[in-house]
Amino acid sequence: MKKINLIGIVIFSIILAGCSKREYFSPKKEDIKSKVAYEEKLPQSIEYITLNGITLKDGTVLTNDGFLNGIKLEKNEKFLGRYGDKIVYSNLNGELKIIDTNGNLVFEKKFPFQIVSASISGNDLALVCADNSFYRISLSSKNIILYEKLEDVYAIDSRIAAPLFIEDIIIYPSLNGRLMIVHKDANRVIQDSFISTEPFFNNIIYLDSINHKIFVATNTNLVLITTSGNKRILEDIKIIFRYQDRIYLFRKDGVIKVFDLDLNEIANNKFKFAIYTNAAISGNSLYIFEKMGYVIKTDLNLQNPEIFKLSDEISKKSFVTKDRFYYDNKSLELK
Repeated sequence: MKKINLIGIVIFSIILAGCSKREYFSPKKEDIKSKVAYEEKLPQSIEYITLNGITLKDGTVLTNDGFLNGIKLEKNEKFLGRYGDKIVYSNLNGELKIIDTNGNLVFEKKFPFQIVSASISGNDLALVCADNSFYRISLSSKNIILYEKLEDVYAIDSRIAAPLFIEDIIIYPSLNGRLMIVHKDANRVIQDSFISTEPFFNNIIYLDSINHKIFVATNTNLVLITTSGNKRILEDIKIIFRYQDRIYLFRKDGVIKVFDLDLNEIANNKFKFAIYTNAAISGNSLYIFEKMGYVIKTDLNLQNPEIFKLSDEISKKSFVTKDRFYYDNKSLELK
């Protein structure tokens, strides 16, 4: 009888859990400063997003610095990045192309799988492939100098960091939580580090370097790598970026944290039930875009929040630069 009662309690608990209603960010009417409207229309809606920019459905490319005038990609081609006067893009068929700002073809090569991130430094082209392999290629000879294949992955986050060149090393962000460091002269992997070991959605989403410090993150870990040692912080990361000497981290539970370059927490705040889609700093303000259709504006210490209401929820693809928010086929100036 006790067993039957226990089973009944467990089943009842599961039913209650399944019936629980998800709560959403919903500020009081008196806490909303005003409504804001999108001012500009894009030529087309957003088709592809990378950390470095967006590709619209008509092939127009927008980077963190603005539109690439005179450049239009073909259907199914995705912008990966701009490095000096070189523009890198790929398609689902594994074709990678590099053109200059005048549209002249500089490099073209076919790979077994799509190239998902890329970086260029001088004559070096560093690539990360969708099958979790990475390449080092000479742009002048078009030869593959180095190739490494890592473990297969079956689900990745759409935010994929690009390889990073630092002096005599190339840092490759893998799709399964590993960081591969290649010495350029020796042309081999000299360090292989696990940032996290989650089975799914474990690719490197953030890779940066400043003051001889390397910062790297997956969805669940933020790691600082220095010559004197490493520091790790476990967080459920939705958005992460660096602004000057601070790192801003937005968690999936609505908590926002600010760290210095030693990963000491210096500020935090929480907006209950908020689901963050984008965030950027413009002037002396932090602009946070929330899925239910709100813009939260704070100072750089996450204080003095002001809440604005957008015309609709953020349910489609979006992108933010230092001065403008782009959503679907429209945009909003950060001011």
